[in-house]
Amino acid sequence: MSYFRYKLMEPTGRISSGVINLPYKDVLSAVTHLERGENTSIYVKKLGVVASFLFRLVSMRLRRRVSRSFQAEFLSNISMMLRSGMTLTTALEEGASTSERPDFESDITDMITAIQGGAAFSEAADKYRYIFPKTVIYLIRMGEETGRLDEMLQDASDHLKRIQNIISDTKQALLYPSFVFIAMGGGVIFWFYYVVPKILSLFKEMDVTLPSLTIFLLRISEFIQNHFLSIVLGLALAVFIVVTAYKGNRKVKRTTDALLLKLPLSSTIISASTMAFITEYFSLLMKAGIDILQSMTILKESIKNEIYREKLGEVRDGLARGEGIADSFRGVLIFPLFVIRMINVGELSGTLPEQLAHIAEDYRNKLSVLVATIGKMIEPIVLVVAGAMFAIIIAGLFLPIYDLVSRVGGR
Repeated sequence: MSYFRYKLMEPTGRISSGVINLPYKDVLSAVTHLERGENTSIYVKKLGVVASFLFRLVSMRLRRRVSRSFQAEFLSNISMMLRSGMTLTTALEEGASTSERPDFESDITDMITAIQGGAAFSEAADKYRYIFPKTVIYLIRMGEETGRLDEMLQDASDHLKRIQNIISDTKQALLYPSFVFIAMGGGVIFWFYYVVPKILSLFKEMDVTLPSLTIFLLRISEFIQNHFLSIVLGLALAVFIVVTAYKGNRKVKRTTDALLLKLPLSSTIISASTMAFITEYFSLLMKAGIDILQSMTILKESIKNEIYREKLGEVRDGLARGEGIADSFRGVLIFPLFVIRMINVGELSGTLPEQLAHIAEDYRNKLSVLVATIGKMIEPIVLVVAGAMFAIIIAGLFLPIYDLVSRVGGR
C-alpha cells in the first residue's frame, strides 16, 4: 500500500484533490485506478517514505472493539448479498454503510480498494483481524478456492454466534457466584463499619461486661474504622495486581487456571465452556479442509486457558509422531472419555467434523443448563457461609444483652 497525492477532473467538471492510500507501487497503476468512472487525471504523485510515514501517523485512529455479534451479523449480510448476485465489493460497501461506524466503514473502504487493485478477499481481510478473526480468514480462503464464498461466510457467521453464546453463558455462570460473595463481603464490612460500633458504644455507656466474642468483634470493628480507606485501596490494588499479573505473566496465569480447574464449581463451568469452545473450533476447521496439525496449532493459539493450551500442544505433538487423533487426545489425560469415544467414532467412520459438532452442541446444552441451575447449586454454600458469619456477629452482640437482662432480672 502506498500514498499518492492527486488532482482529478470529474465528469461534471469539478476538480477534486487529496491523498489516497492505494495497493500499488507505481504511478501508472494509481492513475488507472483514479480514472475509473470517466475521471481525468491532472496530477498524480507518489509520496516519499517520510511523507507517507507522517501521513500514516496523522491518519491513525483508535479502533473501537468489534463484538462477535457485530462480526456475525456483518458476515451474514455479506453472504446473503452474495447469494442474491451482488459483487463482493458492492456487498462489502453495502454492509459497511449500515454499520453507523465511520472507522469500520473506512477500513472496509480500504479493503475494497485493495480488492479492486487485485488483492484476494482473504488477503485484504487478513490486515483487519479486529473484523475478521483468524478462523474466519481460513474460511474465506477456503471459500475463494472452492467457489463457495457465500456458504463459508454464513458458516463463519453461525460459528461466531455459537462462540458468543458459549462465552456469554460462561460469563453469566461465573457472574452470579462472584456477585453473591462480593455482596456478602460488602455486607460484612457495612456491619462492622456502621452497625456494630453503634451497638457496642451503647454497651460501653451502660457499663456492661463484654464477653470475649464481643471484644473480638469490637477489635475488628475498630480496625475497619481506623483503616477503612487503606482496606479499600488495598483491595483495589490487590485486584489490579492479580488481574495484571494474570494477563501479563504466563506462570501466574497457569497457576490460576490450574487452581480454578480444581475448585468444584469453577471446574465444572470452565471445563464445559472450554470443551464446547474446542470442539466447536475443531469441527469448523475440519469442515473448512484445514489439515489436522494446522488445526491443532490454531486451536492452541485460540484457547486462553493455559492448562488446555498445554494439553492441545501435547495432542499436536502426538499427531506429529503419527498417532491417531483419538489416541493423541486420550494420552493427555484431561479430555472426558465421552469426547474421546466420539472422536474415535468420527475418525474411523470419516465423520469427524459431524461428531465434533455433536459434542460441541452437547456441551453448549450442558453449559446452558448449568447457567440455569447455578443459583440452586450455590444457594446451600451461600446459606452456610452467610449464616455462620452473621450468627457469630449476632451472638457477639446479643451475649452482652443477655448478660444485662440477667443482671436486671436478678435485682
